[in-house]
Amino acid sequence: MSAEFYKLRTQRNPLLYAAVLVVGVLIPSIVLIWYTPTESAVYTDAFRGTFGLLSILIGIEFGGWLLGSEYRHGTVKRMLTSEPRRLRALGSKGIVGAGAMAGVLTVSATLGWAAARLVGSMNDATVPWQGRDLIGDGLTAMVAATVAYGLSAITRSDSFAKVGTIALILVLEPILAVIPNVGKYTIGEALHTVTVSIAGEADLVGTALSPSTAVVTLVLWLTAFLAAGATMFAKRDV
Repeated sequence: MSAEFYKLRTQRNPLLYAAVLVVGVLIPSIVLIWYTPTESAVYTDAFRGTFGLLSILIGIEFGGWLLGSEYRHGTVKRMLTSEPRRLRALGSKGIVGAGAMAGVLTVSATLGWAAARLVGSMNDATVPWQGRDLIGDGLTAMVAATVAYGLSAITRSDSFAKVGTIALILVLEPILAVIPNVGKYTIGEALHTVTVSIAGEADLVGTALSPSTAVVTLVLWLTAFLAAGATMFAKRDV
């Protein structure tokens, strides 16, 4: 694991991803300094919209990069020289990456909210802490990163992993969603139910799945991606 921590500290990409997210969530509040709105919803919507979009995009980028970059630079064999147990190497990389991303998401969400609250207070607008909603946004980003990580092990490419994750979101999910009795079990529908459940039980009206079924569905989807990636990573030549 020490090698993975070193990689995250010294490589440009993860530091750039973190910087983009932190700076990105501050921009809406900086812009609103000049517009001086008095409604708190303006500040929360601007901050959460930016955080939600950027965190998903960066999750896809980071999840695909975490292992895919090793294939692109041809350093997989070198990695396995220091840790020949492939599944342990894959697990260590995923655990360290997940922890680092969770930390960056927490820091950026807190800084973004603090900036929104500060700017809002200048205009007599109280910006409440939206912890439940932000947890849902962070979970969505973590799921996107997990899918991209699994696909990077399957495709042996960070580029294919990122494109594949976006294709899943924009192409495959809408196709599956229109199939009767199948669409409600998509990863997107399950994730939606879980996030609105975290936000509050009242928001569950109209969701296709119960919270418990949604959690199981989401876990099965993520397990399928990770298991397929781990199997291919462990069995084939690198």
